[in-house]
Amino acid sequence: MRVRATRLISTALLLLALTAAGAYAAEIIVTNNVGTEVNMTFFYLDKTSGLWTTKGWFKVGSGTDRTIRLSAIDESKGVYYACFKGNTSYLDSSTLERDRINRWISDEAFEFDFKEKPANGKNLRIVPFYKCRYSQGAGAFTVRIDIRPQG
Repeated sequence: MRVRATRLISTALLLLALTAAGAYAAEIIVTNNVGTEVNMTFFYLDKTSGLWTTKGWFKVGSGTDRTIRLSAIDESKGVYYACFKGNTSYLDSSTLERDRINRWISDEAFEFDFKEKPANGKNLRIVPFYKCRYSQGAGAFTVRIDIRPQG
């Protein structure tokens, strides 16, 4: 009886560990090479809802790396990013020539799952999002914040 209970507990723990390990559909590794903390927001196709979703904000300290894990991302469609400190945007110079799209953001923490203007949010505005690179070696999307665009 005791052996059976131990096996059941072991099986349950194994299933829990496997579920937790697969809970995130994608990792985004952000390297901040500018002299200020920045805030990141991401745009991706949510596999669960089937809707394109914009989610922010994620703080990344100056001179640091941060791994951001988001659940339910359809990796085949890619991930887009926008990066700000206040109203100043920052970019990964290697993504300037990549696909770019415009979406709504707010100054407050948010998650929008449509492209029409959201019903509420502080300082709602449309900003450009740039497509993240995908690193086969890291098995993750990567963004290296290294420039402030001119203009």
